[in-house]
Amino acid sequence: MIGLKNFIFQKIKNYNFQILKIKETNLDFLNWLKKQSLKEINENEKFISLLQKIEKNELANFIFILRSLDFRLWEFKNNWQYKNQKGFYGLLERTKELFLKNYRNIDFQTFKKIISPKEKIGLAKLRYQIFKEALSFLKSYDNDFNNYFEENKKPLNFCLKLCKLRKFKDYYKNFYFLKPNQLLYYELILAKNLTKKYENELSELTVFADYKLPQLFLNFNLIVPSKIYFQKIKKRKIIKSKSLFEIELRMATIILGEEISQKIKIPSYKLDTILWSIANKIKMKIPEPLVKTIYY
Repeated sequence: MIGLKNFIFQKIKNYNFQILKIKETNLDFLNWLKKQSLKEINENEKFISLLQKIEKNELANFIFILRSLDFRLWEFKNNWQYKNQKGFYGLLERTKELFLKNYRNIDFQTFKKIISPKEKIGLAKLRYQIFKEALSFLKSYDNDFNNYFEENKKPLNFCLKLCKLRKFKDYYKNFYFLKPNQLLYYELILAKNLTKKYENELSELTVFADYKLPQLFLNFNLIVPSKIYFQKIKKRKIIKSKSLFEIELRMATIILGEEISQKIKIPSYKLDTILWSIANKIKMKIPEPLVKTIYY
């Protein structure tokens, strides 16, 4: 049976880029990157440590809901500064608060107070709708996401069957990115302490194309857009979701991620964590590409 990575690459391998170019990674960059491997370990340890107070029987549901709620965190950054955490980890802490309530029957006003107190009402409502859709999905698996995982242990099945949910329909025509789908699979295995057991399955994942990895590649001159599109990013203009520019940025990110992964012999899912950690900790001249999307 075809693996997830092959499924994704058979769709994009013959694509002719129109808006941007991909540069070959140089030796200095690769050698520098090899020295960053500790960042992947540290990031994983932080993620696991922040999950420690989640009840074991709720852990799979928590990660599923967390991944469902994770999108457009750049728009109201102060909303995610919570309990000494920020960004994704701020969302994680807010989601913990949600699970301390009767989260399966929570109304919008309570949800907004816990998750989105500093977001505009429209975005908060969208997040709530996606939350409710995730809860409905859980009902078909006896309110336990572990049951979904037990039925779909292979990455390809796991990721594609999640596409029933609009939050996880991360593809366009024949181009598949599956960023939240793949990240959910990895985070679930990480939380369950199954990374060694599922080493072969995890090797089927690509990097997870969102804002931060394209930003890093743009700053290292590995992705080079045409001038008009480069200026669009520099001026922090919104890139239309599923536009040709966004599609090409994400495709280039996956292709570069795989190339780097093979050259430095680090699996793509581990490389992603290293690159994501670097991108969140170093100052970059070129800002992150801004897209109003629910996929990242």
